[in-house]
Amino acid sequence: MKIYLTLLFTLWVQFSIAQTCNCTYTITKTGSYDGKTLKIGPGATVCIQAGRYDFLRLNNFVGTPANPIKFVNCGGLVEINYPTGSTTGIAIQGSRYFQITGTGVAGLEYGIHISRTGSGISGLNITGMSSDCEVDHVEVSNAGFAGIMIKTDPTCDVSTQRANFAMYNVKVHHNYVHDVKGEGLYIGNSFWNEGQSRTCNGASVKLLPHNIYGLEISYNRTVNTGCEGIQYACAPESQVHHNSVFNSGIDPFDPYQDNGVQIGGGVSGNFYNNTIRKAKGIGLIIVGHLGPNRIYNNVIAETVANGVFVDERKGTLANVEIALVNNTIFATGEEGVKLYNETQTTTLLNNAVVQVAGNRYLSTLNNKVRFTALNNYTAASANEAKFVNASIGDLRVVSGSPLLNTGQNTSRYGVVADLDDRGRPQGGVYDIGAYEGGASGARQGVTSEALAAGASELVLVRAYPSPVTDQLVVRLSNEEPIAELSIVDNNGRVISRHAAGTPVSELRLPVGHLGKGLYLLRVGTTSRQYGGRFLKQ
Repeated sequence: MKIYLTLLFTLWVQFSIAQTCNCTYTITKTGSYDGKTLKIGPGATVCIQAGRYDFLRLNNFVGTPANPIKFVNCGGLVEINYPTGSTTGIAIQGSRYFQITGTGVAGLEYGIHISRTGSGISGLNITGMSSDCEVDHVEVSNAGFAGIMIKTDPTCDVSTQRANFAMYNVKVHHNYVHDVKGEGLYIGNSFWNEGQSRTCNGASVKLLPHNIYGLEISYNRTVNTGCEGIQYACAPESQVHHNSVFNSGIDPFDPYQDNGVQIGGGVSGNFYNNTIRKAKGIGLIIVGHLGPNRIYNNVIAETVANGVFVDERKGTLANVEIALVNNTIFATGEEGVKLYNETQTTTLLNNAVVQVAGNRYLSTLNNKVRFTALNNYTAASANEAKFVNASIGDLRVVSGSPLLNTGQNTSRYGVVADLDDRGRPQGGVYDIGAYEGGASGARQGVTSEALAAGASELVLVRAYPSPVTDQLVVRLSNEEPIAELSIVDNNGRVISRHAAGTPVSELRLPVGHLGKGLYLLRVGTTSRQYGGRFLKQ
C-alpha cells in the first residue's frame, strides 16, 4: 500500500509539473531519448524535470521552421553532473528546428547547468548533422573541452561534407560558460580552408567541412577558459555581438590557442559590441576569412600579445575589406593591431589604440599589406585618453577627452550606436573608440538589429528557408503580429515594402525575382521595429 501511494504521489507531481510548464513530454531521468520513437512532433515542448542527471542524449527531434521543438527546464534547476565526468553532459544528434533553453523558471537566469565532463569532452554538443537550433540560458562549467560545441565534422560519408550538407540558423545567446579546459563556445569546424585530414578507403584525404548559414552568437559570457573564449568558423554573413570574454587562454592545449576570440576560416559578416579582457594571447585573431568583415564597437583590453591580428589562409578571398571601426584597444603586450593579410584591403577608422608595448600601434608583415588608416587616436597612457577608470576596465571617456567629437561618421559601416547601445552621435559629432561620451541619453535613432531585440528579451526574426529560392516565410520568435516589412539590400536601399493590412503572425513573400546574395529585413509591428536577414540562392 505504501509503495502504491508513493507511486501515485510521484505520478501526481509529474502531472502537476507537466501542466505548469505546458509539457508535451517530460524527461525525468538520465538516458537517451529519441524524438522519432517517442513521436515528438513540431511545436512540442519537451520538459526536463528539475533535478540532477548524469547525462542526456537527445536524438532525432525534428520540428519545423514555424514550430520548433522546445527543450526547457521545468520546476527548477536542471543539473547535469556525471560523477566520473566521462561523457558529454547533453549531446544532440540528427535534430533540426529545435531550441534548448534554461528559461523554464522565472528568476532563474540559467535553468540548465552542465557542471562536469572528463578530459577532452565538451559540456553541450550539437552534432550528427543537426541544424536550425537555438541554445540559450545554459550554464556550463568544468568541462574537459569546450563548453558548447556546435558542428558536424566531415567523414568519409559524403553526406557530411560541404558539397552536400550545411547548417542553417544557429542561434547561441545568453549563455554563461566558465572554467572549462578548451574553448568556451566552439562553433564551426577549424579546417574550413584546407579541409580536415581523414583516411578513406586506405587513402589520406582532406575533407571540407560544412558551412553555417545564419549564425548568430550574442549576449554570452565566458570566464576562465583554457583556450579561446569564443571560436567560430565556416559562417558566411555571421553576426556576433554583445558577448563578454574574460580571462581566456589560461591553459591552452596548443600554444597558439590562447586568444580571446578567434574568427576562423569561411567567415564574413559583423563582429560588434563585444568586450574582450585579459587574453593570455591575442585579443581578437582573424584568420582565413571570406570577407567582408566589419569589426566595430569592441573593447579589447589587457592582452599579453596583440590586440588584433589579421592573417589569411588558403581559400581567403582576395580584394575584400576587413573594416576595423570605432574599437577601443588598450594595454596590449605586443602591437595594438598587426596585419599579415596581403590580398585584402584593411580599413582602420575611428579606433582608439592606447598604451601598447613600445608604442607599436600598428605593424604589417611587409609593404604588400594594403591598408587605409584614418582618424584613429593613439596615446601612450590611459591618462592621455581620459578613460573613466582603466584600472578596472572602464574605458568610457570623461569630459575633456580627446576622443570626444573627433570621429568621422561611420554609419556606412552600420555603426549607429556604441558599445552601451547608446545612439551615435551624442554630441553632434561621432566620438572615437567603442563608446560615445556626452550626457547619458536614450538610444537615439538606433535601428540596429541588436538594439531592436531589446535588452531584456531577445526577439529573433525567423526567415526561412534560408537560403531561399522562391518564397520566403517571416515570423517573429515572440509571435508578435507583423504589420509591415521591408527588404533592404547590403547598400541600405529598400528593394520592396509589404504591408499586412491587418497585422498577421506570418508573412509569405515571393523573392524569386531577387538576385543572389544577402538581404536585410526590417520588420515592423504596431509598436516596435526588428531586424533580420536571409540569403537568396
